[in-house]
Amino acid sequence: MKALIKDVKFQKEYESNFGTMYLFIVSYNDKKGYYNSKSKDQTHFVKGKEAEFTEETKTRTKDGVESSFIVIKPPQGQRQSNFGKALKKEQSKYSGFAVSYSKDLVIAGKIELADLGDYAWILFDLMVEMDKTIEQ
Repeated sequence: MKALIKDVKFQKEYESNFGTMYLFIVSYNDKKGYYNSKSKDQTHFVKGKEAEFTEETKTRTKDGVESSFIVIKPPQGQRQSNFGKALKKEQSKYSGFAVSYSKDLVIAGKIELADLGDYAWILFDLMVEMDKTIEQ
């Protein structure tokens, strides 16, 4: 959602599993939401400017009384998992392997030098297809 930010107040600094975090109370559309930032000088929510964010309602129990509150977060881009990053890094090596293996075929007399590029692509595509079977 998008909203005009009416006010931003620093609440507190605290330690978390992700290091030092800073809690802000952000006012918008007659609502108040909590925003946790890794930086005390956060720039996403600025008084008087429009910001895009997602709302998440959370609940907590304190002294036996349950209450709800809103947590707001900037939109997350398409993040890639560590597995996806590792796979892309591995696949980036395939082009070198494919050319090297094709060169070996040329040296062994199995293919002509003019066909090296074609066979490199064939091997490269084969390696990528084989990886897809692992992902499933």
